[in-house]
Amino acid sequence: MSQSQQILRIARPTKIELIKLKRRVKVARRLHRVLKDRLIILIQELISLIKRSLELRTKVHEELVRCEELLFDALSVSTPQIIEVYASTRYSRVSAVVGSRVVAGVRVPLVELERKEGSIDYSAYPLTLHEVGKCYDAVIEDISRLAEIEISIVKLGAEVARIKRRANALENILIPRMESTIKFLEMKFEEREREDKMRLKKVKELLTRKSQGG
Repeated sequence: MSQSQQILRIARPTKIELIKLKRRVKVARRLHRVLKDRLIILIQELISLIKRSLELRTKVHEELVRCEELLFDALSVSTPQIIEVYASTRYSRVSAVVGSRVVAGVRVPLVELERKEGSIDYSAYPLTLHEVGKCYDAVIEDISRLAEIEISIVKLGAEVARIKRRANALENILIPRMESTIKFLEMKFEEREREDKMRLKKVKELLTRKSQGG
């Protein structure tokens, strides 16, 4: 006998238990539909995030290539030492503030970058160097967005797997078992009713013969 064909253990197989079991089946079917609907929403959101992740990865790669080209141009008018000083003094502090938001019922991270301007004299540096700085700022912003998305993908993927397990357990194990149990109980009660009718019929026949003999 397969798992789905097994019946549930019921301490007292009564008609009240049968009624309760039929109610449980209805609840289980409703829950299964809710899980399936939630699964569709989660998968759609997951596909959307994966597409955004791929697009953002491509964008980051293209931005890095552009930043390197700008940096190469900057090296033609500035020394590596000047560029290093510029990079270290642009901001006195850069920090990531991590919060959270809810996507399709799943809590995912939200990252915001905070920058505090440093004591830098922008007029002392060539324009090409400023372009390099802006370019890398954009890259860092996009990388933080990419981190958000990819962690969200992991979290939504885990939720999809969890919902799938629950939906499959309901669809392939619990609901079939309850249905098998209901059929078993119905057959048992029908058989019991037939036996009761036969006994009642025999009692009536016996009483009839006694009354006729008397």
